Amino acid sequence: MPTSLPAGVYRHYKADRHYLVLGLAHDANDDARTAVVYVPLYVDPAEPGPRLAVRTLEDFTAWVDPSTRGTVDEGTPSAVRRFTFVPEYSSETS
Repeated sequence: MPTSLPAGVYRHYKADRHYLVLGLAHDANDDARTAVVYVPLYVDPAEPGPRLAVRTLEDFTAWVDPSTRGTVDEGTPSAVRRFTFVPEYSSETS
């Protein structure tokens, strides 16, 4: 599992939506658990409420099977990353 993650824009595999990763945080109750702090770069009236999100680093960087939406091993033929870094988006907007 990675121990760092570049800040910037990431695309989620499921809805092709973009998110801005602000950085990493630690879990105040578990020093061994690192979380990714991010915010969606879209507005959806069907999703009101807080916009800031957190997810464990392990979950954020996981590989998933799009047909089941479940976490799978990296070598699985249908595996895709849950979030993919979009460097061109990040450099165009900075």
